Amino acid sequence: MKKLIIAISICAIGLAAEAALSKTSLNIETTKANDLQVSLQSSEDVYGLQFDLTYDPAQLKLTEEKITHMFSGSDVRSNMSVYSKIKEPGLARVIMFDLGGNVIADANNLESILLIDYDVNAVELSSVDASTTVGVTNIILAGAKGSSVPVTHINDRETDDASGEVLLNFGETAPYETSIVGNYPNPFNPSTTIEFDLAKAGFVDVTIYDLQGRKVVNLHSGNLDQSQGHVFNWDANNVASGQYFARITAPGFSDVINMTLLK
Repeated sequence: MKKLIIAISICAIGLAAEAALSKTSLNIETTKANDLQVSLQSSEDVYGLQFDLTYDPAQLKLTEEKITHMFSGSDVRSNMSVYSKIKEPGLARVIMFDLGGNVIADANNLESILLIDYDVNAVELSSVDASTTVGVTNIILAGAKGSSVPVTHINDRETDDASGEVLLNFGETAPYETSIVGNYPNPFNPSTTIEFDLAKAGFVDVTIYDLQGRKVVNLHSGNLDQSQGHVFNWDANNVASGQYFARITAPGFSDVINMTLLK
């Protein structure tokens, strides 16, 4: 009897550990203007995917041909079948599988699998606070031999009903990448404005150097918010004419811009 109890206990512990490790996460996020990317990560191979996408048709326009997979031509999954249907305004159904039996997502790999392009109705852009919500519901995942793969997370949040929502903002939209817009005027005398977009909040340094790499002035050294159009003005009254450059360092970013001072 003791051996039976021990065996049952070990089995229960093993099943509990396996359940604790089992995780399937479906993420849907904006990666650049006017598109959504769907990524998938599961503790087991996934061979089929189906879900419904809900949205406000007064704000977004979605067409079936703009829902495509993200596998390159060199990928064995490049012939992946994607079927989409606008069932009614505001509701699209998406089905994805491979007739050749290839997996959509390998176990324990984070895979970017679907691209959903959309258009924004221009009337909604008149409000700086315009935003909308996109929902993903009724998610069905198929594993090996047609087995069901439960969805445990939507956008890294635990779920028990295979649904989730993503908020899209259309007003003062945050940039999708950090980049230097430029400086104006250029050439300049005696001052110029340096502008850049910041995709991730954090510590930012803006420093001016001469051609010999000597520091001329630090315009900013501190935290900045994620935003478009950060601007800093450089008054070069106290330096000689010549070539200068501004180095901007930010989270995951470092670049320079060349400037010409003519007096």
